[in-house]
Amino acid sequence: MNSLHFRTWSLVGLLVFLAAERLSAQTPDATPSTGTRIALRITDLTNEERDAVNRQLTDGGNAHIAFACVPAGLIIIEATDATRNTDSLRLRAMPGLLRSVASARISEDHLTLQRAEELCAEARNQ
Repeated sequence: MNSLHFRTWSLVGLLVFLAAERLSAQTPDATPSTGTRIALRITDLTNEERDAVNRQLTDGGNAHIAFACVPAGLIIIEATDATRNTDSLRLRAMPGLLRSVASARISEDHLTLQRAEELCAEARNQ
């Protein structure tokens, strides 16, 4: 199986997984938002990966990093278009994200911005 074929199927699998996770979520984000957001946990996130993800998102013009915490492995991605829905944001953000981070290291979490900041503070204090 060639690398492009494998990456394509990895992306499809990740998108299906993330969509299923979103549908099973019961708790809405209580934090007011200027746009649609998705919170991601990335195992062993590095500064370089965070910066690469940010470049990919901003170069595409569809999203940006609203919050990132390398020690906690958290990135919150926000759509630049406030009318974009979560699934659309995922589909537009994931290809750039997957150029910098392996799909096996990424999981979606249903965090508010406030909770992400708390988790970041906890990770920095360890």
